[in-house]
Amino acid sequence: MNIKSFDLNLLRSLDALLSERSVTRAAERMCVSQPAMSGALQRLRDYFEDQLLIRAGREMELTPLAKSMLASVRDVLHGIQVTLETRPSFDPKTAKRSFRVSMSDYVAVVLMPHVLKRLVEQSPYMSCHVEHLNEESFNRLDSGESDFCIASNRWTLFGANEPGDEIQSEPLFSDSFVCVVDKDHSMVTDHISFEDFKRLPHNLVSLGRGVESITGYAWKAAGLDLNIAATAPSFCTAILMLPGTPVVATTQRRLATRLAASLPLKIVKCPIEVPSLHEALTWHSRHEFDPGHQYMRRVFSEAAAALGE
Repeated sequence: MNIKSFDLNLLRSLDALLSERSVTRAAERMCVSQPAMSGALQRLRDYFEDQLLIRAGREMELTPLAKSMLASVRDVLHGIQVTLETRPSFDPKTAKRSFRVSMSDYVAVVLMPHVLKRLVEQSPYMSCHVEHLNEESFNRLDSGESDFCIASNRWTLFGANEPGDEIQSEPLFSDSFVCVVDKDHSMVTDHISFEDFKRLPHNLVSLGRGVESITGYAWKAAGLDLNIAATAPSFCTAILMLPGTPVVATTQRRLATRLAASLPLKIVKCPIEVPSLHEALTWHSRHEFDPGHQYMRRVFSEAAAALGE
């Protein structure tokens, strides 16, 4: 086997097949017909003299050879992509790039207006595609499906999904936590006691399977077994669900201040100690010296600085 006899156009098909473990999903990912992807799989099988994908019940599994190639094939394609995107000079005023960024709705509300303001003024042809932060976000950095991830730098919250050794990071901004309740809450005036905090129902944000929230972490550290009335898929939703209810949401100060101003809600000091939130920007080391990535890192950093304290 040598590179002269291998059709390099098959590399992308190979990556899709190994990643999706399905001819149908690989075809959809590559925007080709299923027969065309089946043909590509057969050519790959002939070349490697291996089945690559084998049927296991209703699913397909990778052969040992296919498993051994998964990471190297992805790295080769990423290397090609980085080479194609690299330019001898970078001018943000004329550059046309789109960056995929994973973040919580909290970060989108608090930080992204400052990011977009800078992009529109400085680099009108560059854009951000925002994705929801979840348990797969750091894996998507590894696979090249995402460019950046903005998340709490308390990596232990992500359990087995925490970033690997190839992920670089830099701090962006910090925030504290407060409690938010209905403006006419019968048990909460200008403060909430520890005893009332324990008795009242709570709204907890769930970012995904295997991802722990800082508030949940703080409750466990304090030995609290609170009444969870509801779980919300986002921080904004957790706050928007509160009007007219006795439910408490423990959330970031900046977000609470922004939303409570236009809703019948009030903000009070949290009666338990919740660790400060420190948001960090993360990216894969393969993009460390990419001028476009370096520019976007500066934009995020400048936007975070504009938040103040």
